[in-house]
Amino acid sequence: MKLGAQFFTIREKNKTPEGLYRSFAEMKRIGYQVVQMSAICQIEAERLKAFSEEFSLPITCTHSSPDRILNDTDALIKEHIIYGCPVIGMGSMPNEYRGSVEGARKFLETYKDPIKRIEAAGLKFGYHNHAFEFDDLGGVCSYDILIEEAPTIDFILDTYWFKYAGRSYLDYIKLLGKDRLSNVHFKDMKTEPKGDICPCGEGVIDFAPVVTLCDELGIPNALVEQDNAPKLGDEYEQMELSFNNLKHLFSL
Repeated sequence: MKLGAQFFTIREKNKTPEGLYRSFAEMKRIGYQVVQMSAICQIEAERLKAFSEEFSLPITCTHSSPDRILNDTDALIKEHIIYGCPVIGMGSMPNEYRGSVEGARKFLETYKDPIKRIEAAGLKFGYHNHAFEFDDLGGVCSYDILIEEAPTIDFILDTYWFKYAGRSYLDYIKLLGKDRLSNVHFKDMKTEPKGDICPCGEGVIDFAPVVTLCDELGIPNALVEQDNAPKLGDEYEQMELSFNNLKHLFSL
């Protein structure tokens, strides 16, 4: 399993191409092996590819806007092919589809065609969870509907939000396996049961069994994500703290 950086953590640093370039340099200096693009500045796909190649930091997935996935699918596919990213990810289900079985199924129906086009291009559509997907909808939850009724979706599993929802990320990692899980967000919780997000290794989540299980199953990428990092000090320093706390678990 490779240890990567989710650029949403350092989004305040990435508002210009120059800032984004520095972020690539900093993540390489720290020792990260792969990256995810999320909430970055407008930048040409060719230039983003050049950053990725210069620092030998492959882009393993993105969070792309639901609107672009739905209405600008072909251009989005072309961009991902240019910079060699295999997963077009969605950061969250739009609000209008949440809270009901019917809504979850309408979400799948609405995005069925873009997902097919993404897959036809040799890429994957990735879905990143929060906690609402585990709300009880009458004996079922949205997350299980996505798993069961959309068998080609590639999931971006977030450890913090599983913990927050009181669900076992290890059980779901086993359920999804390498065929449906390419990227796991390593996000720590300061205190149980619903504490703040904190740097990895500074909270209550034990990432060692996650790495062991993912290695056994062949799941390739762990991506450090800390949503609240811009409010807590220097984001690069926090990403370095997470890396130093986790690096002994990886073959670096």
